[in-house]
Amino acid sequence: MVCGDCGYSFLATGDWVVRVDLDGFLLYHGGYMLIEERKKLQVMLKRIQGQVGGIERMVGEDKSCEAVVTQVVASMSSLKSVAKTLLADAVTDCTKEEYTKLLKRFL
Repeated sequence: MVCGDCGYSFLATGDWVVRVDLDGFLLYHGGYMLIEERKKLQVMLKRIQGQVGGIERMVGEDKSCEAVVTQVVASMSSLKSVAKTLLADAVTDCTKEEYTKLLKRFL
């Protein structure tokens, strides 16, 4: 597949159109995210999965409400960090209206 804007060839992977350029940028839908940024997000999401699994175990072990809620709040904070990173990247990919809609959903 060839991009109509830049003329580069892209590899279609599921819903995403992806190309890695010579500078290490991961390009998709006309925007970009450094490969390192994407890997960082994946690490963060794996950590969040672990946190949620820990919460599930804590509930099953009948841990104190305070301990469980503390872990829930930590997980929510981590998810907000992921969302902020994705929203920062979306500025280049979305129209003003789309971005405003995403921002309202986040807030």
